Amino acid sequence: MQLNIKDPATIALAHRLADKTGKTMTAVIREALEREEREREEKVAAKIAAIMEIAADFRRNMPEEWRGKTSKEIMDEIYDDDGLPI
Repeated sequence: MQLNIKDPATIALAHRLADKTGKTMTAVIREALEREEREREEKVAAKIAAIMEIAADFRRNMPEEWRGKTSKEIMDEIYDDDGLPI
């Protein structure tokens, strides 16, 4: 398999990093890509965790009369047929 990088600045950066670390260009590029992928996955996981915490907080604090009802049932209780708050 082959990867063809045509950007001179990217090639120079890969060369400098390889020289400074004593690693091959392939290794520094692979490590950079793996790090980017890991950081993106961590950001997604953090966002999901934050959303899950918001949902859990809502469930803990939701009005008792809403428990066990569907969102449609709740909406039907708080809005009239014209979509206005009751």
